[in-house]
Parts: sequence; C-alpha cells; structure tokens
Amino acid sequence: MTYRRWDILFLKQEDNDRTGHPAVVLSSDDVMGDDKQHRFNVLTGTKKEPAENARNHQVILGEPDGLTQPTFINCAMVFVVRKAAILRSSGSVTLHRRQQIQRIVRGYLGLG
Repeated sequence: MTYRRWDILFLKQEDNDRTGHPAVVLSSDDVMGDDKQHRFNVLTGTKKEPAENARNHQVILGEPDGLTQPTFINCAMVFVVRKAAILRSSGSVTLHRRQQIQRIVRGYLGLG
C-alpha cells in the first residue's frame, strides 16, 4: 500500500507493539512511493486526556481526521521512522488542521 503526505499512520515503537502510536506523514509522496526509501518523516501523536489543553506546539486531531479519540500532534519535533514500522493507516489530516500544523512546524523549526 502506498501512503501519502498527511496520512495518519499507526507505527510500532517496539517489536512486540501490536497497537502502535499515531503519527502524521510529512515526507513527500515521492519518498513514500519509493521502495528504495526505507525511512520517512513524521510528527508523533499522544492521546489527549479529557482535562488537557493543547500547548503552543500541539494540534489536536480527532474523528474528522480518522482517529477514534482526540490526539495531540507534536509539531515542534520531526522524527525519522522506518516504513517497516507501519502497522496501519487510519485516515488523513483535514485541510484546516494541515494549515495549523504547517504554521506551527514552520515557527518551531525556524522556517519562516
């Protein structure tokens, strides 16, 4: 299966991890579709607890994006992960949230 930028994937962090952790694909579609590229860039996510509020470097994704529960996406740090760690796809980030993520990533990485 070919994945694309803005897809939400669940990635295993350890060999015995069966459920995985959510991540948003940042790499280009060319990288994602190239079988010779074994790694790609993501933003990682963590489950949002009911009383928690998003911090300046976080965007909250949820059902419209394909997630079953509200999830914080950390936009301050980009991670490189292996394609072999992909367990499944759960959806794609909505246009409004993409714009929020782009703005925050540019700010935190000093990209203008």
